[in-house]
Amino acid sequence: MDELAREKQEVLRLRSLLVERDAELGAARGRLLELETRLKYVFGALRRLRGGPAFLWKRLTGLRKPQGR
Repeated sequence: MDELAREKQEVLRLRSLLVERDAELGAARGRLLELETRLKYVFGALRRLRGGPAFLWKRLTGLRKPQGR
């Protein structure tokens, strides 16, 4: 009887660990999906900017270059 009780306790402990791991994995997958969505948005914005007039793109890239001091 004692051995059966210990085995049940061990099963409960291991099940708890699995639930915790699943929760962590779900959170990581959610964060990854969030980052992928933001990255798609940024690439879409860059694609739209590059598709615009060439002078506008040159002007925007010129603003990003550091000015000499």
